[in-house]
Amino acid sequence: MSRPLPRALASALALATAVLVGVWLVTMYHRHEARLEAQAGLQEPVVAPSRVRESGGEATVVLDTADERRLGLRVAPVRAAVAAPEVRLTGELVPEPDRTAAVRAPLAGRLSVPDGAHWPGFGDRVSAGALVAQVSDAKPLAAPRGGVVTHVGAQPDEMVQPGQVLLEITDYTQPLARIAWPADAPRPPASLALVAPGRTGGRVTARLVGASPEADALTRLPAFLYRAERSWSGARPGAAVFALLPRGGSARRGVLVPDRALVQWEGLVWAYVEREPGRFSRVRVPTDRPVAGGMLATTLEPGTPVVIEGAEQLLSEEFRARVTVGDEANE
Repeated sequence: MSRPLPRALASALALATAVLVGVWLVTMYHRHEARLEAQAGLQEPVVAPSRVRESGGEATVVLDTADERRLGLRVAPVRAAVAAPEVRLTGELVPEPDRTAAVRAPLAGRLSVPDGAHWPGFGDRVSAGALVAQVSDAKPLAAPRGGVVTHVGAQPDEMVQPGQVLLEITDYTQPLARIAWPADAPRPPASLALVAPGRTGGRVTARLVGASPEADALTRLPAFLYRAERSWSGARPGAAVFALLPRGGSARRGVLVPDRALVQWEGLVWAYVEREPGRFSRVRVPTDRPVAGGMLATTLEPGTPVVIEGAEQLLSEEFRARVTVGDEANE
């Protein structure tokens, strides 16, 4: 028969057990508090440091070399330019069904490509008279005209039906532009200059065809048709163009701010100037002097470094700083 523990030993064991339980409870409490603080930290929004500095009423976006590389910024000095007063009219290139030709299957059979020929894909250019297809044992089919493939109706080794369109080829060499004509604009001249937005390759001369049977799709103004003497990259139906008309007045000197350097905000046009290395400020660019490839600005000096690639990213960086945490929380 076991003997009972002495009273002193039993008391010591009870006290030690109470201390261990107390330590465990305190440890668990601190762990619980730490978890709550960690969860609260995860719920708080992460606010990126602002890259915008205000000085003298002008906002400046400050970037390091890594940021500039990440945003794809490219800076170039603006050059001096002289421009005569011009009126800029808006327009678009219109489709011409009579400048599109189709290659059709002459009979039912399997589509193949003649020896030495190449089956073109969408957007490929083909020459007039080039052999492009053959159906069964029929005579090989040639492209009825030169141009760009704008529709592919079948692929080699497929079975086709009589009259099925195999290819559509469109001639884009001399695109037709429909120019909206306001009532206060000069009378339509026999020729004018066309400029594509964002394009710095110069002007393309266009000859008057006549009044358009349809009004301008966007402004609903009366319109006139002009045939360009040559094509350019991106000259496809629906593409926007500008017509430039000379108007009375003396020539003005300034600098050419390229189209690709311009950004729009609140209905105005702006560009970003590099004040110092890594410091970019937004400046207003007036739109009353359009020239080929951009705008003539009299507020900048020749040689001023201007952002010609990545201006949209700078605009986003500038105005992201205006979004506060409170605004986001109340959305």
